[in-house]
Parts: sequence; C-alpha cells; structure tokens
Amino acid sequence: MTYDPWQMIAGAVVVCGASMLKGAIGFGFPLVAVPLLSTIIGPRAAIPVVAIPTLLSNFLVVRRGGAGGEGAGMVALLGCLAAGTVGGALLFGSLSHRLLSGLVGAVALLYVLATAGRLTLKIPAAAGNRAGPAIGLLAGLMGGSTGISSPLLASYLHFRRLAKREFVFWITMMFFVVNIVQVASYVKLGLYPGPVLTGALAACLPMAAGTLAGLALQDRLPARLFERIVLAVVFLAALNLLARSL
Repeated sequence: MTYDPWQMIAGAVVVCGASMLKGAIGFGFPLVAVPLLSTIIGPRAAIPVVAIPTLLSNFLVVRRGGAGGEGAGMVALLGCLAAGTVGGALLFGSLSHRLLSGLVGAVALLYVLATAGRLTLKIPAAAGNRAGPAIGLLAGLMGGSTGISSPLLASYLHFRRLAKREFVFWITMMFFVVNIVQVASYVKLGLYPGPVLTGALAACLPMAAGTLAGLALQDRLPARLFERIVLAVVFLAALNLLARSL
C-alpha cells in the first residue's frame, strides 16, 4: 500500500483544517479528520493514521495548561474514562455499535436542543463531581468500542459551564487518556505496517501547524461565539452518530 502525491497533499489539508478546529475549541479533530481522510485513503488506514497525530495534538494542548480549580474533581472521571476505554476495547466485538451510537447521539442532541432553548441550568460543582465517574465510564465504553466519545464529554463539560480555557484543557486531557489506550491497542493489534506508520508520522507536521493556529484563534474567540461553536460541533456529531445507528 502506497500513497500518491495528491493523496498526501489532500490528506495534509484535511489534517491541518481538522486540527485547527481542535486547537480552537478543544475537540473535533478525529470527528472531522477520520471521515474525510477515509474518502482519500480508506477507513482501514485512516483510523490508525489519525490516531498518532491526535495523540501529539492532545499533548500540545494539554501542556499549554489551563486546568483552573477543577483538578481534584476530574481525577475520578479520568480514571473511570481509562477503565471504560479498556472495557470498550475488550467488548468491541460483542457490543452493538449501532445501539450505542444511537443512544449517545440522542442524548447529545437532546442536550443541544435544551441548551438552545435555554432549558438547562448550571449544576453545582459537587453534583458535577459525583456524576463524573459515571460519565467517564460511559464515555470510555463509547470511545473504546466505537471510537466516538466527544459528544458525551463535550456535553458534560459544557453543562458544568467551565471557562473557555478550562473547557479546552479538560476535554483534551480526557481525549489524551482515551487516545493513549487507543494507540497502544492499535500497536498491539499490528495496525501500523510501514506505509500506515509513515502516513501517521507525516500527518504530525500539518497537525502541529493546524493546532498552533487553532490555539491562537482560541485566544481571540469571544466566549459567546466559543459556546455556539461547541454546541454546533456537538450537534453535528450527534447527527452523525444517529445516522450511523440507522
């Protein structure tokens, strides 16, 4: 399997654009990059190719900081997220991906509609911390079994009304945990033959450029516009999940 120059150029454009979205709002890179890249090199190669630059992208965003005062309340969620991801990977062959996709898509869609209709309230930090482990476990199961966890995690953090910088940091930290397990699993399964590994490493360059541009854009986004972009991406992700469940 080899990639021609046009595939490499088109792939670089996709990766750069998707990582710019990730840098600006904290998520959306695999959600955008995987389906678009699948049309260029096929899904069997696109998923592992995207996983490695995603790992580096998450690292670039996390090292920028921005945890705020949420650290203690997120530890249990991150632990359950890791456990759920492992569980989802182990149950990959037995879980109904269509059912899981439909359920999470429906929950995310209902949340977006409720927020747009101003039907949601800010939940107390203590209540959010108590719900965190359950959210982490469910999102981990989704991420490990279907590769999609962003609608649930983004909805949870948005519901807690975190500041923009804290939102980006914590959702990226969550994806970082899932992504480490994902890449380790792909390596163990032998999904990185020479051309795929070469493509994944080459994708790190446009990913880095796009992520840094997105981080610069994040600092200039008004808070209200940032919130609307997050909701729009969650809405599109929910529609995508519901479509996959049909």
